[in-house]
Amino acid sequence: MNEPAIKKFGLLKGEDYAPAIKAMEHPDTFYKALFDKQALWDPATIDRVLQSFPQGLIDETDLFLILAECIANAVLHGQAEILGFHARKRGSVLLLSFYQIPAMQMRVGIVLSLARAGQIRECTAEIPGGLGFPILLRLVDKITISNDYKRLQLWMQEKSAKTA
Repeated sequence: MNEPAIKKFGLLKGEDYAPAIKAMEHPDTFYKALFDKQALWDPATIDRVLQSFPQGLIDETDLFLILAECIANAVLHGQAEILGFHARKRGSVLLLSFYQIPAMQMRVGIVLSLARAGQIRECTAEIPGGLGFPILLRLVDKITISNDYKRLQLWMQEKSAKTA
């Protein structure tokens, strides 16, 4: 399988984004993107990702919502300067992974735990407007955060596996 080219959004300079590129290295990766802070704040960025993302693997509306929530969380709650996004597939399972520089705040993990437990009001008390994880948990099968709080991973069935 050919290594996919990294789609770059914004004016990425220097080697500040090297850890994000390293995090996207995996033989099953079929889509890679890097965003700087300016691109993360630009509403047109999500449309550009949707146009370049391979069709048919995930419902476009679901992908839009996932990207909107994860990008908004990265900039609003995580103060992201750089965000790496990649997608990979193994069998019928898709992984959408976001690598954030600097790392997310630890309270993001608390909100994910509350969302998993169905404690919606508590999510919004911990992070104002904190309904992103409860929404995402309706769209995906599993959400994980790395121990260093740099990587958010969303696991789900490919679109064709859901309809089979």
